[in-house]
Amino acid sequence: MEEIFTGIDIGTTKISFVRGEIKNGKFDISFLRSYPCSGLKKGKIVDMESLISSIKKSLKDVEDNLKVKVKKAFVCSSGSEVQGFYSTAAVKIRKKEIRDSDVDLVIESATAVEIPPDRQVVHILPVEFIVDGVDGIKDPIGMKGLRLEAKVYIVTASANHIQNLISCCSKAGIEVENFVLQSIASAEATLTEYDKEIGTMVVDIGSGSTDIAVFYDGYLRHVAVFGIGGNHITSDLAIGLKIPFHEAERIKIQFGVALPDINFGSLKFQENEKDIEIIGVDKKPAKVSLSVLKEIIYARCEEILEFLKKEISVVDVSVSSIVFTGGTSLMRGFIPLAEGFLSIPARIGNSDSGIITACSELGLNENSEQAETLYESFGPELASAIGALIYAVKSKYFQADLSSGIFGKIKSLIKNFIKI
Repeated sequence: MEEIFTGIDIGTTKISFVRGEIKNGKFDISFLRSYPCSGLKKGKIVDMESLISSIKKSLKDVEDNLKVKVKKAFVCSSGSEVQGFYSTAAVKIRKKEIRDSDVDLVIESATAVEIPPDRQVVHILPVEFIVDGVDGIKDPIGMKGLRLEAKVYIVTASANHIQNLISCCSKAGIEVENFVLQSIASAEATLTEYDKEIGTMVVDIGSGSTDIAVFYDGYLRHVAVFGIGGNHITSDLAIGLKIPFHEAERIKIQFGVALPDINFGSLKFQENEKDIEIIGVDKKPAKVSLSVLKEIIYARCEEILEFLKKEISVVDVSVSSIVFTGGTSLMRGFIPLAEGFLSIPARIGNSDSGIITACSELGLNENSEQAETLYESFGPELASAIGALIYAVKSKYFQADLSSGIFGKIKSLIKNFIKI
């Protein structure tokens, strides 16, 4: 039996489609492509008609290539005004041994919180259970006790933003099966179980915003969104060098260096200084020093890293590592700059980590013939799209096979909260 899943990442400047198949116990990614997107600014919808048109155009090309109709998908996007908070509840264990019904009751109690009408729940994730004061329990079923407590992390976002996004997809011909926050999708694609245990911050630097998610002890502990991304670096270059936006984007990609001529301890990025040729707004060539480019880029990167430093200081768990996704993370010198600025080990996220982890969890085999070729093309800018696909696969498998487990209970509650 063949099962097909589709993930869509809707960003400020691009829409990415990914198609996955499970056949004979083997997981295979059959399609992955990005298309131009318009109608969003800083991750927020500013022109619904433009966004609908962008989705329609990309969907037509996907269907022309696949020779099939794509009717539904898991959609991920940056969360507008995203907020996360803890909620706890406690119940008396009725028969001195914790049963499914006790867990159902305490989770329902923990999630029975009043949400403002302008907010919508997008994720409800367990943090821990506490039995008679003993905390850190992940699955209490079968344990003896008198009192059961549950602690969950609830993520909300702008209700209007989510409903407008769903409406755009619907009008373009796509049914949204579920909405996934971009940073959580990126985490699904790039983090191993070990990463989630030790305390890892995932940072997705998109074109219009920077989304973060912090995991610790296996669960999500913090989310945040910052309205600055890669496009702001491009705009700074366009204004500072007096060049068109498309020329600034070319210069950023071809010559961009995030680390200027400064020291972070023993860290220093060295490169032979040279002038580079640019095309001004008058379409005449000119030359500019590479050091000028580096200073302009650094100023905006520093702003992003200051935001990350602030979030690290307010999160209530220890952050041991940082995983970056999004195209900006590929800029030369960015990872060394981040490590020096934040004093935390950092790396670029690889989407094959999430695929391997998901296959292991679900008892699936990877397509080894595909892995050596296709996985090499999975850059950090595609992590959230692949994460949406992994989230779709896990949702289907966990709901079908583990409906009596903790994950299944949380998933059923999410469906009650998210009215797609």
